[in-house]
Amino acid sequence: MASKELRPTLGTGIPKTRKRNIQTKLDPDSFRNRLFEQLEKHSISPDAIPVLSSEDFDYNRYGEVFCEVMIAGNIVEPGGAVRMNPTPTAHCLFSAQSPEQVLAVVDIMHQLMRRKPFLRVRYDSVLTKILSCLAVFENKSRSNLAVAVAGMLERQMLSPSVLKYLSSQSAISSGIALDFMTAIITSYLHQNNQSVDKLMMLLKSAGIDTGTMVNMMPSGSRSADDLSEHFKRLGLDKLVEQNERRVKTDNIRTLRDGIAERLGNVSNEELRQFVDSTREETALTEAETVHASWSGIVSSVNMSRKTQQNRTALLIATQKGAPLLEHVCKSGTMQVELIQRVQAYISADMELLKIPVFCHVVHLLYQKDVLSEEAILRWFNRGTRLEKGSAASSNIIREQMVPFVKWLETAEEESSDEE
Repeated sequence: MASKELRPTLGTGIPKTRKRNIQTKLDPDSFRNRLFEQLEKHSISPDAIPVLSSEDFDYNRYGEVFCEVMIAGNIVEPGGAVRMNPTPTAHCLFSAQSPEQVLAVVDIMHQLMRRKPFLRVRYDSVLTKILSCLAVFENKSRSNLAVAVAGMLERQMLSPSVLKYLSSQSAISSGIALDFMTAIITSYLHQNNQSVDKLMMLLKSAGIDTGTMVNMMPSGSRSADDLSEHFKRLGLDKLVEQNERRVKTDNIRTLRDGIAERLGNVSNEELRQFVDSTREETALTEAETVHASWSGIVSSVNMSRKTQQNRTALLIATQKGAPLLEHVCKSGTMQVELIQRVQAYISADMELLKIPVFCHVVHLLYQKDVLSEEAILRWFNRGTRLEKGSAASSNIIREQMVPFVKWLETAEEESSDEE
């Protein structure tokens, strides 16, 4: 058999790399040096913005370096050490001599971020690294940084979630974490007269509240009362109110969860004792106790089934909890409070609202001597509407209650005639 003829090949060809795949070596030092030159030339002024936003500065690759230089004056090493060779620039946050100079640097960073929105991610990354090792910096640097963080939050340059990194053990035990957070809050409120409510909503979006701040306190004085005293000394009365509201909400939630866990598993007497002792320890009001009791009863029910099954389960749970509700609703005012809580719960579920579940619950509580005729009629005649929710849902509930209310009124008239 004849051998197969060999064909020539291009084995000597050298593959070429596409231009788009060519990667230049990272050179943060050169970027920093160019940034130093422009900062020395233009300082922290509006004149620097056109120069710094030019194509000569590759922020896609060196955005973190830019942020580190503007904050600390030079590249920040892992652990928080700032490079001292070359000497850090004086045109940075840490070297600012006043809050106004700090905010001038923040404005430069803000103007660049508006032109290059991706810088926001770089700012988050750098602040996360710096806040994680906050204790290594000097007091002046920390004070300036707190003013800057407040300004960046107010300008939406920073994700509030970076503040969660104030949880290093050294910063907490030395009190630096709480002092830094307090400095941010104080500066934020002073800038453009911002409100406490707006600040707390901003922090809440990142899962930060006064409870988080309690955990930032040194272990020897880590309580809600200690945090309130800390805020009082600084004249932050609004934050004291915020903290007290959070504590109150947590206490209601604790009582609610305890009732849900015990309902049907302990005797009525044990359940009443638990509620009374918890109320005394937490100083809950009568209305707050009614709120927690009803919430605990409905929390014990699996309401993820079909509507009729949910209705049956809710009525069974209400019947189980009737002795407790009778115990906490001794006055007519608290009985009306309970009716309003039931109304709010039913109105939040459109499926339950369509069927007369509210009327069934109220009728059951009336039969169990939890609600009196006077309380039901007072609620109905007052025309109570929900603080949250549409007037339509309130009207639906009132229409469903008309036959029962008429029956109560008739029974009351007959009783009066007999007398």
